[in-house]
Amino acid sequence: MIRSLIDRCSPELADNFIFEIIGSEDGKDIFSYEMSENKVMLKGNCALSLAVAYYHFMRDCCGAYFTADHSLAYGDFALPSEKKEGVIKGRYRTCFEYTTFSCAACWWDWERWENEIDFMAMNGINMPLCVVGTEAVWMKTMLDLGMHENLALAGISGPSFWGWQLSDCFDGYLPQATTESIDKRLELGRKIADRERELGMTPVMQGFTGYIFRNFIQGKIRARMKKADEWCLFPSQYQISVRDTTFHKIGSIFYKNQYLLLGEAKYFLADPFGAHAPAKNDSGFMSGLGTAVYQLISAQSDDSVWLVHSSCAVPAMLRGIPKDRIIIVDDSNKFLDENLEGFNMIVGTRFNNCDVTSIHGDISAVSGAEYDKISAKNPSVCGIGSFSDGAYSNETFRQYVLACMSDDGDVDAWLKKHVANRYRTDSSAAFEAMNLLKSSCWRSGQPSREHGSAICTRPATLLRHTSIGDSGNDIEYSIFDVFAAAEKLLEAKGTTYEYELDVCDVLRQALSDLANVVCKKALDGYKNKDVHAFEENTNLFLGIVEDIDRLLLTKKEFSLPHYLSLAREAGVNDTEKQNYEINVLSQVSIFGPVKDTVMYDCCWKEWGGMLTSFYALRWRALFEILASSFKKLRRIPEKTKKQVYDRDLYLGSEFGGSLSRVEKEWIATYTPDNESVGKENTVDVANELVSKYRANF
Repeated sequence: MIRSLIDRCSPELADNFIFEIIGSEDGKDIFSYEMSENKVMLKGNCALSLAVAYYHFMRDCCGAYFTADHSLAYGDFALPSEKKEGVIKGRYRTCFEYTTFSCAACWWDWERWENEIDFMAMNGINMPLCVVGTEAVWMKTMLDLGMHENLALAGISGPSFWGWQLSDCFDGYLPQATTESIDKRLELGRKIADRERELGMTPVMQGFTGYIFRNFIQGKIRARMKKADEWCLFPSQYQISVRDTTFHKIGSIFYKNQYLLLGEAKYFLADPFGAHAPAKNDSGFMSGLGTAVYQLISAQSDDSVWLVHSSCAVPAMLRGIPKDRIIIVDDSNKFLDENLEGFNMIVGTRFNNCDVTSIHGDISAVSGAEYDKISAKNPSVCGIGSFSDGAYSNETFRQYVLACMSDDGDVDAWLKKHVANRYRTDSSAAFEAMNLLKSSCWRSGQPSREHGSAICTRPATLLRHTSIGDSGNDIEYSIFDVFAAAEKLLEAKGTTYEYELDVCDVLRQALSDLANVVCKKALDGYKNKDVHAFEENTNLFLGIVEDIDRLLLTKKEFSLPHYLSLAREAGVNDTEKQNYEINVLSQVSIFGPVKDTVMYDCCWKEWGGMLTSFYALRWRALFEILASSFKKLRRIPEKTKKQVYDRDLYLGSEFGGSLSRVEKEWIATYTPDNESVGKENTVDVANELVSKYRANF
């Protein structure tokens, strides 16, 4: 295992390593590296520990870092001058959510997944969520139950929405168009699962909860079932009664097909009411539901384990289930002080929900860094998780969250080494930039969710939230510190592509935060009937949006045309390619359903090519209306008559209705300008924009 990983990551250095499997007295995963016979001796109690030892050596002695696509880059080879030993924290170490597979990982090919799996191994992940290819599992399950192929295919949501379907939110939204695409996903999923097992991981697979697609009804499958509450205006799904034999029948077929198509599994993630309230709240119903879900999981092997998110971990549902056959996954640490009857628990750090473009997080409260303290307080804690839907934005925070699983959690020591390797610079300015981010975007006490982006907020005269569940559009740190961090990064003069990516991301965050402030000033100018303030700040705001767009287009990782290209490449024919483009454009804008939506802007992206073509278009429409009604007595109302999740109804006003037509036309007609991506140098544009906006901070 370790030999093949080294051959992939550093083939020319492969002959410099020798390995030894060692025992662990207390059952913990341990690792070390040292010089032996003029080679590097890697030691660990298991294959995965050897991968961690390898990475720690490469990082500490060869200046290694993970590139944008999570491959390993490194400098000159050097033997270690002293022995280093370490412990990988937690018995269970997991990553990903269902929605990750429809956000950051949606269009990854096998080459990208190979890098990611090696990246996970070198960070000690031993039970990653693994659901690529489940489209084929559900497809075969429906066919086995006698459903017509076209009806079954129509129940499989498109790639940009499949993660939400796995969470039982809806089904068949912008669905797959061909069985060839389903087969292609299965081929990729099998490769992923096999490689993870090869590296010593135990993949976490999907569990059956009793929810079935609406097409089961059309397929005339008879069962006692209840119509679930609709989720965010999507058509309702159905949940089979646990007392109906069909519950066990469909669940058994599903698990059989998952085994046949994706291989054996031990861990299964199943949230019986993650997206919907339980059909009944009485303890008898909850106990019966838990028993039914567990019985199907326990039938898969003698040691199979049910994973359930803490939001669904109702004690009544879990009562009677053996303690060693269930793990509660707490991705927010809010259940640590709750009495959950002694069940094993994984604590995690959640960030960049829905892959929103944001540098955010409390770096002082990362679960891995706090793990010893947390587990000492609560003996039920036995694992760590990294839960993010994102990639590229906020990458340093992401890598620190994972590094804490095998490092001591000294954030300053880690950051110094990280920026020296990642940027290939010995300038102290890079570390100073990180300290400025620690006092702002990553400050202690940051809310669990990122603040909104005024640029990406659906235009209104009162800014409250960009997406559901964010911490609002108020910024509770000094935006000057973020801008100063961008200046320090430019001063550091790094030499790598990843340095340029981080310069782009940090300056984007600074200018986005400035746009928040400027937008509110423009809206205040309207409310106060101050023509000068309104005109000055609307022009400044739109100028900032255009400049951020220009900056982001210097890097494909922050550009909409790039993701549309990936989507097209994933399609097997022209129909599928167009369908996948619509998947991307819908997810990052209105989400859905098309007619009326609650989830609009939940996956907002500050991406080049999108800021000017979509977000600026929306804001200009509002500013023009405000300018034309400036002197009228009748003011534009700040809120619609009813708010959902503290946001305006999508069609709650005349302006909202007209805006919806603009948004849908954009989805139908947007043409990416691929030639605009990467035309300018990131650092040159960044230096120009820093000089231009310095006085505004």
